[in-house]
Amino acid sequence: MTTSGAQYDQIGGKYDEYARTATLKQAERYSILKLVGALDGKQVMDLACGFGFYTRLLKQQGAAQVIGIDISPEMIRLAREHEQAQPLDIDYQVWDANSLPDLDAFDLITAIYLLNYAASKAEMLAMCQNIYKNLARDGRFVAFLPNPAFTLSKANCTPYGITVLREELEADRYACEAEFLTDPPTAVNYYRWNQATYEWAIRESGFRNFAWYPTEVAPEDISRYGQAYWRDFYDNCLIIGLACQK
Repeated sequence: MTTSGAQYDQIGGKYDEYARTATLKQAERYSILKLVGALDGKQVMDLACGFGFYTRLLKQQGAAQVIGIDISPEMIRLAREHEQAQPLDIDYQVWDANSLPDLDAFDLITAIYLLNYAASKAEMLAMCQNIYKNLARDGRFVAFLPNPAFTLSKANCTPYGITVLREELEADRYACEAEFLTDPPTAVNYYRWNQATYEWAIRESGFRNFAWYPTEVAPEDISRYGQAYWRDFYDNCLIIGLACQK
């Protein structure tokens, strides 16, 4: 996970620009909030929280307590700046999900683009095990990650704010290079693991069930941009949700 941390230390505030401008982020946000559901009174951990984009949204959705965790000190610094400017009583801490200690018994743990940064199957398993042990009984784990079914042989996702430049097959995953369409573009590297590997790690960690959830576009965004704009998004979607039950 150190490579991921160093990468996002460099990306820093450019991810904020991407999050504010990319329509993919709008669909992602709609899908994630729909998937996490009602949060009133719940204890929530947001893993790989970055600068706190979803951490703040989860608190605003009614969660009683939210803690944001990221491996990147720079991202946590930016998140704390947001918290200082607009206090929501969110605690931000620097931890590596691969060696996450017992922090509490959370009703919900979210991980938006965490599992895809596992450098090996063993590291992905360690992440999932650490998530499992930090969940309360019947707690839920919600992840978003690069879609195992995405392919460069179909339309790219450039209109939606990110371009996948190349993918190199490595056994049961692809090593991917992409760029956020900020000004100037911001390079990002990640892995796109196959579906079987994610499911293996989830099962081995002890989760009793899980399900995949395609990304959806909010009705207002369909109206705003038109059905044709989203056709390639649905045909070759870059991102997908995964929800697991302890």
